[in-house]
Amino acid sequence: MIRLSGNDALAIADKMFVARDKQEPSQMKSFTVHYGDVIRGEETIDEALLTLMRAPKSYTREDVVEISAHGGVASVRAILKLAVDLGARPAEPGEFTKRAFLNGRIDLTQAEAVLDMIHSKTEAFLRVSANQLKGELSTELEKIREQLMSVYVAIEAIINFPEDDVDTEKKWALSLCERMQEAQKAIQQLLASADHGRILKDGIKVVICGRPNVGKSSLLNVLLKQPRAIVSPIAGTTRDTIEETAQIEGIPFQLIDTAGVLEPRDLIEEEAIRRSQMSIRGADLVLFILDAGAALNAEDEKLFDLVRGQNLFIILNKCDLRSKIDEGKVKAAFPDAPIVRVSALNKEGIGELEKRIVAQVWHGKVVDTHGILISNARHARALQDALAAVAQAQDTLKKKLSLEFVSEEIKRAVSFLDTITGRHVDNDLLEQIFARFCIGK
Repeated sequence: MIRLSGNDALAIADKMFVARDKQEPSQMKSFTVHYGDVIRGEETIDEALLTLMRAPKSYTREDVVEISAHGGVASVRAILKLAVDLGARPAEPGEFTKRAFLNGRIDLTQAEAVLDMIHSKTEAFLRVSANQLKGELSTELEKIREQLMSVYVAIEAIINFPEDDVDTEKKWALSLCERMQEAQKAIQQLLASADHGRILKDGIKVVICGRPNVGKSSLLNVLLKQPRAIVSPIAGTTRDTIEETAQIEGIPFQLIDTAGVLEPRDLIEEEAIRRSQMSIRGADLVLFILDAGAALNAEDEKLFDLVRGQNLFIILNKCDLRSKIDEGKVKAAFPDAPIVRVSALNKEGIGELEKRIVAQVWHGKVVDTHGILISNARHARALQDALAAVAQAQDTLKKKLSLEFVSEEIKRAVSFLDTITGRHVDNDLLEQIFARFCIGK
């Protein structure tokens, strides 16, 4: 599909599209689809459908023409070249969404939601992004802004029309504090969702580690529900980290299977060990696998030191075999780590493991992905700054300092909120945001 947007979109379409009903695109009604041919002079490039959306009721609030061709590389290239030859230019990354923002159709939170929807890894985060695209976050931020602006206006009125009555002064001071506290509480509620929003967006980095042949690759394959890693009774089969993403109850998990070797036989295994250790240190969660069908050995205990201090799950694999492992010793080494028994071979205990991992991630809380979740780091930083400014304003008021100082802090808080929605935003930030978009969005 080739999209044209702008003042000359219809004029260019007139020169390159002939409808079978003989209407020129500039004469067609908005929100109509027409069958015809894309032509260059007398030559037909492709059959196509042309969809017309007239300003201001279009994605960009400009005239928009979309040409749906057959999709072959040569056909699409030819149509693009024709459009450029007739006066169009290639869109920059995210330019259609940027125009929608600049023309006031959407705010910056909604524009960023488009990018989040494109990169959503799970249905849960897609739902969160769709809510943001509908403007739910914008609506909540606007409520907070109005609350703070009411405080600002009241302070300005008091400054310009001071009261000498002490009781009246106490009354308005109390009222201002109450309104600031309401705004503060609303900001805190949004920030409380930031950790969960980040998890849904970026996922959790989970490292699977253990000595050779304890079933690391088997567990990886079971969690992925596909045979991604080679499983073999030969020790040291995995000589590099293997990374894949699995979705468990709406959360994207970046699973990393590490090499089990501890004593390198060559330079390759030395590098494998180094990468494994780096992965463990940088993990959000470590699944430390032990062979329940065998006694602990020196290799297991050497890994104890490596994983100690990490956010950890102890996985006793091969629970279908007669247990030979000293669980008391494991519990003594990791008194706070949950222990889960599984059989990766028979897929026993996997459901329980997934449930416990998810519970650990959410810290036992129920997360409503149909509500507002802060998933953007930029939004979280701005909310934290706004919260600090509101707190400072309250502290200044309680200290009975000049109201001009209180007013200034409220203005700062509002300014931080405005950077989220894009009411006040500099060009450098806009360029950074839209540079992450792909062409055509």
